[in-house]
Amino acid sequence: MNSSSDCWQRGAVPLIFALVMMDGSDVFCLAQQDGPLRVFSTERGKADAPIFESTNEVEACESYFNYVTTKFRHNHLVGYYASEQNAIALELQLTQNGIQSHRDKIPYGGWSAPRYRVFVVGKDIFKARAVWDELPLNDCCVERKI
Repeated sequence: MNSSSDCWQRGAVPLIFALVMMDGSDVFCLAQQDGPLRVFSTERGKADAPIFESTNEVEACESYFNYVTTKFRHNHLVGYYASEQNAIALELQLTQNGIQSHRDKIPYGGWSAPRYRVFVVGKDIFKARAVWDELPLNDCCVERKI
């Protein structure tokens, strides 16, 4: 296991990890910097102290993959709606397909115009993609998809 696709296959959200580079901010990295391979996080483009260090590439990769795929809940957006009823309908469809989900409500044009988001966690994104070709779903595709 030594590619970003391995993290994706384990259900990780690609925006939170970077492999063999320190490219970005607020990500977890696996990089070799003047010596051993290091697993570390960045904040505002600056590296934090290593979480793990090793000269063994396999060990370092396994530590990295385990860290980014098991220490965090990886939410994947599968629905984004103006209508709460549509979000609830998607949650019902997900449940009927054996997929756990959760929903939240965020202000869009202020508190009087909320949006409802539906998420699945980790590898359940693959189950959802097996049911729906294109994700995330939204209000305009309710008739067609749900």
